[in-house]
Amino acid sequence: MKRGIWLALILLFGLLFPSAGQAGGLSYGAWLPYWEIGAAMDEARQVSGRVDTFVAFACHFNSRDQVFVPPETHEILSGLDDPAFSDAEIYISIVNDVEVEYGKYELKSAALMKRLFMSHESQSRHIEQLISLIDKYSPDGLELDYENFRGDPDLWSSYVEMISKVWSICQREGIKLRVALESDAPKYATFPEGPEYSVMCYNLFGNHSGPGPKADYKFLEQVCKLYLNVPGRVRMAFSTGGFDWADGKTTALTQQQAIRQLDQAGVEPQRDPLSGAMKAAYSEDGVGHEVWYADGQTLAIWRDICLEYGYDSFDLFRLGGNDLDDLTDTLWSAQL
Repeated sequence: MKRGIWLALILLFGLLFPSAGQAGGLSYGAWLPYWEIGAAMDEARQVSGRVDTFVAFACHFNSRDQVFVPPETHEILSGLDDPAFSDAEIYISIVNDVEVEYGKYELKSAALMKRLFMSHESQSRHIEQLISLIDKYSPDGLELDYENFRGDPDLWSSYVEMISKVWSICQREGIKLRVALESDAPKYATFPEGPEYSVMCYNLFGNHSGPGPKADYKFLEQVCKLYLNVPGRVRMAFSTGGFDWADGKTTALTQQQAIRQLDQAGVEPQRDPLSGAMKAAYSEDGVGHEVWYADGQTLAIWRDICLEYGYDSFDLFRLGGNDLDDLTDTLWSAQL
């Protein structure tokens, strides 16, 4: 059966006959990015009854390889320390971005990871920093979001060793550990039992490529199969929003920005049958635009594909710039 027809049947069946898993028992998490603190916190308050895990995103590193908490991330953590979020778990995320000078970053630094992981002494120093972070904020959980290992076997091996050590520390401190992983990570490493793993089911198309969806059916199927043997709870993470490809440039768009841009252009988007994403192409002032983005139904389709493989925990990257009425009517409709 062609994938487009298969997706259409999933969509129709899901709307008419929500599964037992969809009616309840699913877990949703969401990242709150420090660069979108106002909108993210506002959305967090609105979805607090539907999202049970909030991740303060993020802490990064200074030029001395020390974990640094941006003021906005500190503010997010303070905002989440509120009775409105008492039923949710609060995580602090650490990313391998390095602020080499004020306002200038080395993003997803593999060189940083080598410095932190490649000796027992450097690992111990890094763990001490994580312990200090835990002691200061007392979160429910810690998230490691270290990326860009590029298939380096030594670096992967050192990272797996570090994950095991951090897991032991989290057990001692009485908090949880989750590890964000790129979609193909199991090709390069065998991960330890204990932590949760949040899989980045996106980046299929983006600012590294030509136009297309952040995920499609074929990609999601491959990722689901690849993670079936990873131990413990595996969460599937989807990216909200999308991109506009125009005049050789790629511009990131939130769902609200994409809708507004297409409304202003007088263009009606269509749903792509191979991904469930929304897409539209048009010209304006002599410049061609191709816009792809995820709406609530896109996210529901992606979730339902993963449900077919037994996954029942899902994360959204990110809060801020979403149409929450749309998400409520689609992604969370069966939970009302």
